[in-house]
Amino acid sequence: MEKQEVNKIKIQTTHNILFLTLRNFGIQGISVIGFFLLTIILGKGEVGLFAIVAESIGILGYFSDVGLASALIQQKEEPDKISLRTTFTVQQLLVFLCLLSVAIFYPHFSQAKGYGSKELWILLSLCFSFVVASLKTIPSVQLERHLNFKLISTIDIIENTLFYVIAVLFAFLGFGVFSYAIATFIKSSVGLALIYRYSSWPLGFAFSLKTAKRLFSFGIPFQLNSLIAMAKDRFSNLLVAGILGRDSFGILSWAQKGPRIPLSFMDAIMRVTFPTFSRLQDEKEFLKKSLEKSTFFIALIVFPSLLGICLIAPDFINLIPKYDKWLPAIIPLYFFAASYAIASVTTPITNAFNATGKIKTTTKLMVMWTVLTWIFYPILSLRFGYIGTSIAALIVGLSSFVVWHLAYKYFRVNIFKTILHPLVASLAIFVIVMPISYLSLAPLASILIKIFLAVFIYSVYQFAFNRSELIWFYQQLQKIRK
Repeated sequence: MEKQEVNKIKIQTTHNILFLTLRNFGIQGISVIGFFLLTIILGKGEVGLFAIVAESIGILGYFSDVGLASALIQQKEEPDKISLRTTFTVQQLLVFLCLLSVAIFYPHFSQAKGYGSKELWILLSLCFSFVVASLKTIPSVQLERHLNFKLISTIDIIENTLFYVIAVLFAFLGFGVFSYAIATFIKSSVGLALIYRYSSWPLGFAFSLKTAKRLFSFGIPFQLNSLIAMAKDRFSNLLVAGILGRDSFGILSWAQKGPRIPLSFMDAIMRVTFPTFSRLQDEKEFLKKSLEKSTFFIALIVFPSLLGICLIAPDFINLIPKYDKWLPAIIPLYFFAASYAIASVTTPITNAFNATGKIKTTTKLMVMWTVLTWIFYPILSLRFGYIGTSIAALIVGLSSFVVWHLAYKYFRVNIFKTILHPLVASLAIFVIVMPISYLSLAPLASILIKIFLAVFIYSVYQFAFNRSELIWFYQQLQKIRK
């Protein structure tokens, strides 16, 4: 690849990461406010019900793609019409089979569990969303291949805003859990119309065995990792939901919501770097520097954000009248935050493995995490309830140090060195700010003091030790504004 093209992709990648990060924080802001309002209006059981059904439908997504979309993104050459239509045809067939399975098995499951109209309408809305997501795959692939994440993120913001505005409105009007179903139908329909308006393609059905074999050669190993991840995450979550019940699973959903906010920064980097790394697989030095820089900035943002959420969460609950029903979620929140901190640094590395063709390595790691998950999640959930589930999440997360070792082996990236300053600065915040929690302060005053001190301590530390990186980051922001 020519040097000029490499430089162009580097600039495009940096700008897309920064833009998508800002957009993702906007989405997360809307999501948090919407979720917060819903958790005031709805009960723990209703929040838990939607989370359980969403996990169930999410499982179908793993069977609807078999990795073909990722194969289209990963390949070096531009996909032709037959490749797009072959992918679309195979995907729609798999979607049909998934929905047929739901239609066959749900009535028996519903009767055994005593489910009613609430569960049915949530299921129908999420099945509709599942179908729409499959129809959006090819337009999304085209946008990602051309690194047009501005349009993708704009559509995401519109969808997310619509969902929570409608859900909160109908919940306020007394529709209860049906609010989720109504919001899902509307959000999915609008998102589908928008993405086809701005990223159309020669829609149609076709099948080429030669093309399918080529795509499957990457897609199936790639999707195998996704299937293992499904067993690790979604199936284990359903098992935990069965052990704990709706109320406790609702508590876990609340505990996970806050710590997931900073991960939007990681998601932005992941989404952009996968197609970028795939196109520049032979640029070893660029891959090394990009992985170091992306990991550093993830840690720079995510570590203090997770710590800040942990520090102010109890004050936040005490600040809102009649919100103490979520106090039991505080301890699980701490464990989830710690596990997400580790995951935020680990996930980009596995993303780099996939983008550079090291699928077998990722598969072995996924098998390891799945085995650990299925050992610790049920045992600790049965023994200690929802707190045990969060402890299990941290135990599984700690095994990710194996990935950090592999990052050095394959890319010569020293993860410990890369994240050192964000980690030390975050620990300094914890030591200095944590004692404020033991003072008899009003919740709002405690929140404001903690935020001010944390921002001050972190800014001074980073300016002293990472001034050059901060200046580079500021320069990139200035270029986006231009």
